[in-house]
Amino acid sequence: MDPRLSQLERAFELARSGRFSTVAEIKRKLREEGYMDDQVEGPLLFGQLNSLMKEAARQSSTGTTAA
Repeated sequence: MDPRLSQLERAFELARSGRFSTVAEIKRKLREEGYMDDQVEGPLLFGQLNSLMKEAARQSSTGTTAA
């Protein structure tokens, strides 16, 4: 757990990493790292995280990286 990052910031970081394909996986990783996952809820946030995960997967498959 990085005390400088909130659980939401860490969730976005994990979504951008390209290592996760579901919000449930991100929430599990947050708990493993000592974060609470109680703020990682709601359709808007899930949509944002899913979009980031899809973009990371797309970039991974094409070999491109975000600027």
